[in-house]
Amino acid sequence: MHMWENKTDSTETSIRKLEKRLAKVELILNQLSEEVNEPKKEMKYLDVVSAAKILGLSRAQMYVLMKDGILPYTHVGRQRRFILSDLVDYVKKGYQPARSSII
Repeated sequence: MHMWENKTDSTETSIRKLEKRLAKVELILNQLSEEVNEPKKEMKYLDVVSAAKILGLSRAQMYVLMKDGILPYTHVGRQRRFILSDLVDYVKKGYQPARSSII
């Protein structure tokens, strides 16, 4: 039985060592993620299809809004991209609250 206890003790020791190493790795990953200057969610680029889905429009309607200067966009390479906050601003401009009911 003495031999079995040694295996259990060494297993528990190995598990504790792994837990400590995992905690260190988590700490390092948290520090790295804080250091990376990732843009905020509302500043991320969306392609035309994704933006159209968000607004409930077709791709053709999106291109008309871009051509008419209604929706701001930028080029990333040869493709057009939208910033999510610009789409939110566009929706807010056209938003009209519901009228109060007579009832």
